[in-house]
Amino acid sequence: MVNVLKRDGTLVPLDINKISKALGWASEGLKGVSTTDIEVNANLNFYDGMLTSEIHDILIKTTKDMISLKTPNYDKVASHLMIHKIYKEAFHSTKRVSLREIFNKVPEYDITILSKYTVEEISELDNYIKDIRDFNFSLAGIEQLVDKYLLIDNEDKAKESPQLLFMAIAMDIFKNRGSDKISYVKKMYNALSLFDISLPTPMMKSLRTYSTDYASCITIKIGDTIDSWTTGKEALVKHTVASAGIGVDISDVASIGDKVKNGKIVHGGKIPLLKAIDADIQMSTQNGRRGQAVAYINFFDPEIVTILSLKSPRTETAKRINDLKYAIKMNKVWYQRVKEGKDIALFSTRKYPKLQQLFESKDIEGFTELYSKLDEEGKAEGYINAREYASLFVVERTENGVYYIFNIDEANSNTCYLENVTQSNICMEFISPNKSITSKHLDRPDVGVCILSNVNQGTVGIDKLPKVAELLVFALNEIKDRQLHPTPQANAYVREYSSLGIGFANSAYFLAKNGARYGSKKAFTLHDEWMEHFQYELLSASCKYAKEKKSKAPKFNNTSYKDGILPIDRYNKNVDKLVKRDLSCDWKLLKDNIEKYGLYNCTVSMIPPSETSSVIGGMTSSLEPIKDLITIKSTKGVSLIQLAPEAIKLSDKYDYAFDRKDMTEDFIKHLAITQKWVCMGISGNTFYNSELYSDKKIPEKKILSDLFLAKYYGLKTLYYSNVFVEDEEDNKNENCSGGGCEV
Repeated sequence: MVNVLKRDGTLVPLDINKISKALGWASEGLKGVSTTDIEVNANLNFYDGMLTSEIHDILIKTTKDMISLKTPNYDKVASHLMIHKIYKEAFHSTKRVSLREIFNKVPEYDITILSKYTVEEISELDNYIKDIRDFNFSLAGIEQLVDKYLLIDNEDKAKESPQLLFMAIAMDIFKNRGSDKISYVKKMYNALSLFDISLPTPMMKSLRTYSTDYASCITIKIGDTIDSWTTGKEALVKHTVASAGIGVDISDVASIGDKVKNGKIVHGGKIPLLKAIDADIQMSTQNGRRGQAVAYINFFDPEIVTILSLKSPRTETAKRINDLKYAIKMNKVWYQRVKEGKDIALFSTRKYPKLQQLFESKDIEGFTELYSKLDEEGKAEGYINAREYASLFVVERTENGVYYIFNIDEANSNTCYLENVTQSNICMEFISPNKSITSKHLDRPDVGVCILSNVNQGTVGIDKLPKVAELLVFALNEIKDRQLHPTPQANAYVREYSSLGIGFANSAYFLAKNGARYGSKKAFTLHDEWMEHFQYELLSASCKYAKEKKSKAPKFNNTSYKDGILPIDRYNKNVDKLVKRDLSCDWKLLKDNIEKYGLYNCTVSMIPPSETSSVIGGMTSSLEPIKDLITIKSTKGVSLIQLAPEAIKLSDKYDYAFDRKDMTEDFIKHLAITQKWVCMGISGNTFYNSELYSDKKIPEKKILSDLFLAKYYGLKTLYYSNVFVEDEEDNKNENCSGGGCEV
């Protein structure tokens, strides 16, 4: 006989009937599950003297281990058991407490939120909560919610239920809105609880509490002065402590061997600075992990070969900087010289500051002319054969995954900013016009701040986009100014640019349920039309908010929107070779409204990664094809078993990332159609499987061809390079760098 230890310390015999009753409740109405099989398998883990609370965990784990494509409904059984556990922990009951009770009971909840609502309004919202929606979660979704979002006590027990979380967040967001705030709270609650939208991890953790750490990631440009170095160092540390991931542009910094102080000393170059950055962001941890940064470097930097070896296993361990990621700023000169097999000349930006200014400008021809002139005059610091360079880059990008691409000429030609954009963030989607940080201009917007969220493309059709887009634009504008960022430059950026970066997830499911494959004409047409409405409605919402507030972004006149230039006017026209159709939206009306009222935000869209929220909402990640119908993802030692949406029904409709040689080529075209519409950039990956080639090697020519294809269609950025490894868990490279801007 097995005895169990109750909370009061008494030992009692294990009551199998209670277990049967709990399993019967959890599996009610579900086909293809056997409560008897669960009991039999669970019994193997029961032992004398076990805690009653352990029984629940054993049942969840046992059921989780039974999840497969043949028996997918065990996922729902385990999810239901998990919800029951949360209720027991948070409320010691199968019923939740009221809104007023949770605000008074949980010390992290900001009690002042209640003062923004009348007693009647609180009661109305309390009654509006749909607790039944807690049972819409997959097991992976509820496990991720507990791990990332729910408030947990010192014994790792939940303090709130998912539906209370969603309602409290909605109340916090719209607490200062006017007479229609209850309507907006309800709409926000519905959108969150039905997984039509998702907010970034920092917002989901902080909203409803006293914390205002909403920032996901930031961008900083370090200039070629000691003042910029030291001011940048301070910003790096402060923002890392605030849990932000960092994109840091060091392309202005002098190269090794450059003369300093009228030639009295020789500059140490970028490697010491990179080591310093790596050390700075290790000074704090972010929820148990070290800080994360991506360094931006010019393709013509004299130290480029060394930088491309900093993560290589062929480099001495002492000389590596393994934890940083690197993004190479490229333009058409690099691609042209690789194509022609010419040498690439390397130049110091300290010696030729005009070259750097042109490289980061919209004057692409001016840069090309000066670069060629300096090359012909023999002014280069050194040379590297372009094809050898390309081979080195392809090898390091493929082996390490994290050498990213920033096509700076594409970023500056297809942008709403009249100012020059110089870099991106850690996940390659947030593109900002940064000037070198300095202590002399503390109130200048020199630290770009990423304010993001996502729409569920799989559930939000064109008919729902107007309401969902407005909801997200209004919500982000309601909260963006609340956070006191750790540097005045970041506060100035949010205040003056008011930039939003709304994206979407579940694109693979969107295509599968519509019977469209990546790369097909049907997929191109469907996605292009959805994207048109997506961007149109976001801009319309920003214009509506500007009209409502009788105000526009202070830097609105620094955008091409003031001149009536919209996405339909500025995109790379090579995309028309993929899809060309008549426009569906009234862009003339929008142009007229923007001219009349302006926009409350300088930007409204970008496509971030969505690893965390895609799991919570049972979605596929961002724009990406799925790896398999069932995948295992690891977080903090917990394995999440995730089924693709409608996995069994759509098993023959899904495209798979590693199943065909031309997947990356077709995916790049999908990204290109997306880039046509969005304000900023895309966190887009590439996918390769060596098993598809006879010699088990991915041809460098194939990878390089894909990079050229991305440039041809106007992609501004490329993020991770994912390579299939048999019998391993879901590729770790697909996550946001350090998780900073997961949404």
